[in-house]
Amino acid sequence: MDKEEYVFNVFGKVAEGYDRANLRISLGRHLLWKEEGAKMLEASLPRGGKLLDICCGTGDMTELMLRRRGDISVTALDFSPEMLNNAEKRFAGESRVSLVRGNALNMPFEKDSFDAAVISFGLRNTADYGAAIREAARVLKGGGGFCCIDSFRPESPWIKPFYSLYFSLLMPLLGGGIKKFSEYRWLSRSTRAFVSPGRLRELLALSAMQLKEEKSFMFGSCKVMYAIKSKEEL
Repeated sequence: MDKEEYVFNVFGKVAEGYDRANLRISLGRHLLWKEEGAKMLEASLPRGGKLLDICCGTGDMTELMLRRRGDISVTALDFSPEMLNNAEKRFAGESRVSLVRGNALNMPFEKDSFDAAVISFGLRNTADYGAAIREAARVLKGGGGFCCIDSFRPESPWIKPFYSLYFSLLMPLLGGGIKKFSEYRWLSRSTRAFVSPGRLRELLALSAMQLKEEKSFMFGSCKVMYAIKSKEEL
């Protein structure tokens, strides 16, 4: 089974109760980290702007952005029907949100379609990080903002042992208990297999994304990166 198929199955199984699990796993901090990303994104969203939420999951990032900017519209994309079912419940009757089932590596949108885009704790679960960033750049207008929020391995040798213990054992138990331990253990493995922050900066640059702002949280285990797409063609 390849990574994409495996991730698809994992998120189908964890969709129910996913938001509550994230609160437990991050000790409630993940929403604060997403707020930081939302603040960065606002600068690149004009009045009535169009935002793309890639790997939207249950839609918490979309909801957060709409609270901050009631004038924008959001297209929220995910490849998991179970996750989108939860998002549909969240946004029932909300005309500013369009939910789309699709793959982050091949999105069903025209070039230069959006003023800004965000991928929150989703990039590390894609099958090709560079391809996902290139695809985000393709659908972004020149000068558009791109925000990536994700988990990383802390570099400090003092923190690594505690991080490893938490992510390999405690986090899966907090997230899924015994019943869904293996699914939530995947989320810890996906972080360990993810690129370094330095490599992610390189991938942004290769897609004509200029890094403008970066913030680090929890000893480097979470980073928020905000970049601007070049107005010139590659």
